[in-house]
Amino acid sequence: MAVTLVLGDLRQVGTLSNPGAPAPDGDGGFTQTYAPLNPAEWRFAIEVASVRAAERHFAATITAHASYIFTGRYHAGITTQTRIVWTDRSGEVHTGNVLDVDDTEGAGVETVALVSEVVS
Repeated sequence: MAVTLVLGDLRQVGTLSNPGAPAPDGDGGFTQTYAPLNPAEWRFAIEVASVRAAERHFAATITAHASYIFTGRYHAGITTQTRIVWTDRSGEVHTGNVLDVDDTEGAGVETVALVSEVVS
């Protein structure tokens, strides 16, 4: 079976980053910093993470805290430590953490990420 990706569906753009080196906070502790991936910009489609949709790619994942499923071109840098920031159509900025990643059929064509939005 071939993996097909409809590029016209990839309407959303996000910025990807992974944890960098911890930076001292001046009080004897550390602050977590994030470094952009290469490439940092990723185009994707957003789907609400219903149980049925999540089970197609992430059968062993508990979906109670998941908000979205992002599907886009393959990106080797996306891991479960990745943070993604995107702006919706109304101009609101969202931040989410990747909970799970799937390289569809291991073909290196499509990345599907299970993302939980960080509520501030």
